[in-house]
Amino acid sequence: MATIRKTPTGTFNVQIRLKGRIKASRNFKTKEQATTWAERQELKSRHLHPLFLDAGYAYCHEILDRRPSQRLALNRIDRICKLSPMQQHMDEITLQDVNAFKQARLSEVSNSTCRDELMMIRRVFRWYIVEHHAKTGDMLQNPCELITMPKPSKPRDRVVTRDELKLLLSSMSPQMAVIVELAYETAMRRGELLKITPRDLSLKERFLRVVDGKEGSRDVPLTKRAVELLEGAQAACESDDVPIFQVASYSVTQAVRRARDIVGLGDDVRFHQLRHSRITEVARMGLNQLQIMMVSGHRDIRSVQRYAHLNVRDVVDLID
Repeated sequence: MATIRKTPTGTFNVQIRLKGRIKASRNFKTKEQATTWAERQELKSRHLHPLFLDAGYAYCHEILDRRPSQRLALNRIDRICKLSPMQQHMDEITLQDVNAFKQARLSEVSNSTCRDELMMIRRVFRWYIVEHHAKTGDMLQNPCELITMPKPSKPRDRVVTRDELKLLLSSMSPQMAVIVELAYETAMRRGELLKITPRDLSLKERFLRVVDGKEGSRDVPLTKRAVELLEGAQAACESDDVPIFQVASYSVTQAVRRARDIVGLGDDVRFHQLRHSRITEVARMGLNQLQIMMVSGHRDIRSVQRYAHLNVRDVVDLID
């Protein structure tokens, strides 16, 4: 039995009860969304296998719980299920359905985006098949195993120079300029930067703590310039428990886009390229792979190789 109530924050909470116990609960922005989800849950209870949408949500909440990638994955599941081939129960989706989804998406988005969505479908199916088999002994077939993946797009190898960075900073608000320069100085990801609180800083020892980052928690070494920037940001923060940068993720990305247009830089200058650029700069200093990984936060040397865009000129002076 589903019950819908409006919360004090204005959202609508749905609770699905079975024999007096809460079986599922979720919040929605509108009552229409809440009602649709409740009806789908009741329909699911009459069907042996859930809809792909519900299996995707379950995967995100059980496997990606509290990870930074959880919200991204939930949004991706929502986009996937907007197309009719994926609006079916798990046992009804065939290889032909997945291929129809692939062809439809390739006409709308890049190869990389379509590839990421197909990989998400494959992960959800692999997880669900294992879970269902463990509970019932019934093994389903994964319709994604025989699908041909689109070729990945060419990786971006743009390196933003220090002079280009100065141009970008000159066209930004003071707060955005601090965030962008910190990204260059630390090679930190956008989400990691925007989660920093005063408690995470150890400025005298010149490092900060990233808590629950993309690849777990880690310590980030700080340059002297990064320490200066963080000292100023910390001084303006009112509490040790709140992020020192009170801005939205999208606003930071948009600030870089606007600044690059103002100063005439190409559209290959993006916020994430600042991370690539700093890792490349560190690699040019002659640090070994493990030292570079300490800066970048990568756990796999292959990831460092994708981010460090070196050329022959960068090693000539190091080999003598």
